[in-house]
Amino acid sequence: MLPLIAFWNGMERAAARWRLLVLYWFVHTLLALAIAAPVAAVATAPLLRSTLARELLGQFDVAWLAELYASAGQQAAPALLAAAAVAGLAAWLAGVLLAGGAVPALASPDLPQNAAVFWQNAGRNFWRFFRLSLYFLVLYASVFAALGLIRTAARALWGEGLAAAPLVYADWLRLALLLLAFGLLATASAFAKVRIVLSDSRQCLRACLGSVRLILRHPGLVFWLWACFAATGLAAAWLYLHASNWLETRLGALLLPLVALQQAYLLARILLRFALWGAAAEMDPLLRPLPSAAPPPPPAPPAPEYEI
Repeated sequence: MLPLIAFWNGMERAAARWRLLVLYWFVHTLLALAIAAPVAAVATAPLLRSTLARELLGQFDVAWLAELYASAGQQAAPALLAAAAVAGLAAWLAGVLLAGGAVPALASPDLPQNAAVFWQNAGRNFWRFFRLSLYFLVLYASVFAALGLIRTAARALWGEGLAAAPLVYADWLRLALLLLAFGLLATASAFAKVRIVLSDSRQCLRACLGSVRLILRHPGLVFWLWACFAATGLAAAWLYLHASNWLETRLGALLLPLVALQQAYLLARILLRFALWGAAAEMDPLLRPLPSAAPPPPPAPPAPEYEI
């Protein structure tokens, strides 16, 4: 029951910070344009002079990528890779900076909503959240490498056999465990950010390891909290795909409704990210209360008065 209550309270906290939603949407739109502009420049030329490219793209055939690479990708590949690398780095740094201002606003509902407080917290927490993201990046890579041993073991046991079913089942098991582990690590990252903000601590490694320890101590609560957000995210993705397919078949010539639907789905994903931080702020003080502040020292006795 506690994960569900935290989920709803997190959604309420996220909905109350609608200005942050708009700011996140604006930044993500700019980054998407930075990635899409060079790709569109490369893809436009083959579409203008090749009937095959237009037909493949219309059916979204994978062969369109091969056609694109054969016609323009060989010369444009370095530029596209450089643009993607710069955009990825910019998205990472911008996400860290914005999270530094958004997490305090979601963890403390009484915090005033103004730009000065937001950017002050963003600058204050940038280096802390940046180091925290590096620590969790190491954890993600470690989990990915460890679960890759499942495929290696399956190939060592059944790789020479004629039956492919054991290898398929091993891949399915690895994929399921990978999704579960990455989801729990994402939840642990939210708890770590909230813990740093609530305790005003600079010990990022301790916050990272403490959040992982929290998941190991309360696996049921954290799992059901992640399950609530995962189910909501899957439902939003399913609605978006079905609605976009319906718009493409019924209103294929009108791009405005499709673009509006895409932006609404982007806002829904940002709302879920905010709600996860808000839910972590609800649960963290209950699962691991902050140490009580030391009582103030007693007042010093008044100095004796001497008569001369």
